[in-house]
Amino acid sequence: MSPHLATAGLAILLAAVAVADVRTYRIPDWLNALIILSGLAATWLLGRDLIAALIGVAAGYAALWLVNFLFRAVRGKDGLGLGDAKLLAGAGAWLGWHALPFVVLTASILGLAYVGLDRLRGRAFDGARKLPFGPYLCLGVFAMWIVELYF
Repeated sequence: MSPHLATAGLAILLAAVAVADVRTYRIPDWLNALIILSGLAATWLLGRDLIAALIGVAAGYAALWLVNFLFRAVRGKDGLGLGDAKLLAGAGAWLGWHALPFVVLTASILGLAYVGLDRLRGRAFDGARKLPFGPYLCLGVFAMWIVELYF
């Protein structure tokens, strides 16, 4: 498999996730499953570390599940959907466990930048509005993929 073909496939899948999350505030399970399976396949076909990818799937899901669990314990409501956790599992499949903190950091910075720009435009983000996190995770995943593959 060509790395360029894998990059194109990943870009298409992540774009579909981002669009779905922005429109519905949900990431379809079938799309997350496709990202996880294609990530594992690409990892294997490109000769990358399959063990790191499998650990990445488990760690990606567990990390955001735990964040949501703790948020629910403190606030009494969900702060993240499990679609985001499954998407981070897909990130682990494509990138391996070691890249996950950078994906989440990139996504968080981008999300905070969006909220900050909204505030500058006079649209205060009061917490009542929903903010889909999936598109920012998608950008973080793609950025890390490009960095790992090409730099």
